[in-house]
Amino acid sequence: MNVKKFEARSMKEALDMVKTQLGPDAVIMSAKEMTKGFGGIKSIEITAAYSENMLKQKEFVKSKMPVATQEQFNRSSAKSQKEVMKKVMHDQMMRTQRMQASAPVNPAPKRMTQASTMPSSTQINYSGDIARSSRRYIDIDSDAISAAPSAAPVRSPVSPAPASVLTEQAKNAWNNMDVKNLKTEIEQLKEMILDFKSMPQNFAQSHPGAEFGINYAMCSYFQKLVDRGILPEVASDIILSVQENISPAEMKKANQIESWMARYILETTLVQSNVIKKYQLFMGPSASGKSTSMIKLACDLAHKQNKRVAIISTDTIKMGADEQMKVYSQMLNIPFVSVRSPADWQKVMPYLSHVDHVLVDFASLNLRSNEEINYVMQMLPPTPEQIQTHLVLSTKSKDQDSIDMANKYRVFNYDDIIFTALDEVNQYGVIYNTVRKINKPLFGFGIGSKIPDDFERATVERVLDLILEITKKTPALEQTL
Repeated sequence: MNVKKFEARSMKEALDMVKTQLGPDAVIMSAKEMTKGFGGIKSIEITAAYSENMLKQKEFVKSKMPVATQEQFNRSSAKSQKEVMKKVMHDQMMRTQRMQASAPVNPAPKRMTQASTMPSSTQINYSGDIARSSRRYIDIDSDAISAAPSAAPVRSPVSPAPASVLTEQAKNAWNNMDVKNLKTEIEQLKEMILDFKSMPQNFAQSHPGAEFGINYAMCSYFQKLVDRGILPEVASDIILSVQENISPAEMKKANQIESWMARYILETTLVQSNVIKKYQLFMGPSASGKSTSMIKLACDLAHKQNKRVAIISTDTIKMGADEQMKVYSQMLNIPFVSVRSPADWQKVMPYLSHVDHVLVDFASLNLRSNEEINYVMQMLPPTPEQIQTHLVLSTKSKDQDSIDMANKYRVFNYDDIIFTALDEVNQYGVIYNTVRKINKPLFGFGIGSKIPDDFERATVERVLDLILEITKKTPALEQTL
């Protein structure tokens, strides 16, 4: 038993290739859909097992046909091919039997005598009719031949057997040959199955989420979450929770499933949208939108909530950072102070006693060394009990990059996370993935460049809408109604 793989654009083309090249008795072992290339071209890959003996029989049958008949034979169904092959092989067998039955008897049969010059193990003394024999196959190891005297010739020639006897013997021999081939193929198939069992479980194509224990009925919902940027392990938690809380009958109702998914996301999303402490610290890696988020919050606090706000910059690394903050402060009519060293805090603190909230901008660092961590630690305000720290991350970052950065900034014990650049991406799974992996609440979202309009406080409903795209479905639903 041999195995061969075929790839085609559709299942029908793949099956036609199997039937044409391997014959009608080929066995389909597996079939899976594949996507290749930048354009996502889809194809079908089929793994088929076939018998070399049956393949040779098919080639023999085709060799007896004209070219036009061969093409018609290839296009016919597997059942028709098997019937044609069976008939042609039977006719060929009967033709061979008739030729053997009509062969002339040699009037002067040769007699074989023992030669003294050859080894006894390689010589057989035989006297009789070679062309006609009562047995179709002669077993050279049989007791009848080995027991015969080597020098005594067989004196009575074997009489020709009737044609009916030869036909019956030929049928028996043919059947015995088929049984032997079948046994061989069964043994080969057993070895192949054992090989398949020893292979990794992902060798065979399975439905999305099967490795997490997700039912086939729920795999489409798992795939939708993955397509929207949710990590597979996080998406599996959502779907498995749904499976545990609904019955098999409810799995057929899309509304029930989506309701449970929404409930799970709402219950597992952490949110902290209130400004509680006096000192609001903004930290984050480079290009995360940290300074812009701070200015937006300052404008919201000062002009919408009528709070007394001051801005402090501790960034001594980025060139022109102080000048940029000073310009924004003048535009918002908010006091601005630059802190260049830890000693400057003692000078600044007396002037901040009448302020409700002090927003502190830190340098954008990726924390690749202990020096960077020590630098930030030295520039912290000397009142840790009044500090609320926001970590600012971008939704344009990869999931693992955001999670790694959030883990690095744990050394500063930040309170919540702000995600920016929501207007520049189409998938928002990184927000929920990071919250689930880090177990820190969300504070707000940066949704554009306008100040302060494009900053919004985080809510669990907003996170749910970003993941399940509920507001995108509502207009289409209203249109259909």
